Amino acid sequence: MDIVAVILLLIAGYLFGFISAIAGIGGGVFFVSFMVLIFLIPINIAVDTSAFIILISSGAGFFTYFKEERLHIKQVIIFASFSILGSITSTLIFISFILDSTILKILFASTIMIGGINMIYKALKSIKPNPDLEEYENNFKLQTHDYKTNLKKSIPLFFLAGFSANLLGIGGGIINTPALHMILEYPIHNATAISTGIIFFTAIYNTIVKSIFGQINYLIGILIGLGAVMGSITGAKVSGKMPKSYLQFFVALILIILAIRMYF
Repeated sequence: MDIVAVILLLIAGYLFGFISAIAGIGGGVFFVSFMVLIFLIPINIAVDTSAFIILISSGAGFFTYFKEERLHIKQVIIFASFSILGSITSTLIFISFILDSTILKILFASTIMIGGINMIYKALKSIKPNPDLEEYENNFKLQTHDYKTNLKKSIPLFFLAGFSANLLGIGGGIINTPALHMILEYPIHNATAISTGIIFFTAIYNTIVKSIFGQINYLIGILIGLGAVMGSITGAKVSGKMPKSYLQFFVALILIILAIRMYF
């Protein structure tokens, strides 16, 4: 691999890690698309490698958020357990059945298209001033937050996030963050932090499985991962200090473009 490719992988990793940490997504939508469209890596290998990258990048984001007390470890583990269960289910279903690459591309493209549309919805919603929401977030206490009341409604979504993470090499944040924010009523900054924690624990399982049964390109994974770690740390530090609506529109546009490109 030449020096230009190394630099490109590091820069791409940094940008994707930065955006992913702020938006509360695992980054797999970017990692897989980048490897498939730019480096022409077969999508099944890109999916497996993405799981490894997500482990590295989400780990950095998770520990940064933990230090900043923007997540509660017990709550993260509870939510992550359902996500991991989804990943285990995906493993059991597809361990002896390899999806055709065309079908895998269509599933991946459809997932990020839905994620992009959902992010536009969230951005439009966040633009409108809501005094009651602002007061709620100002008085929010993470340690005593009542997440148990609506937990049953969110369990299928956490399960789906883990299933998709294992199958498509995404982090699952495009499902986790809305579930945490809209159903369990965490403020968006806490929702993105907790989502990163869920992604990290799910990625531990997924990476172990992919290393045994999959095809991880460790060289590309490490290079993108190194860049993503720095980007994740930077993104985690600035995410609580910036309005998200413009970034959400930008990320949504990228996701939709990537989905269209993946379809064709």
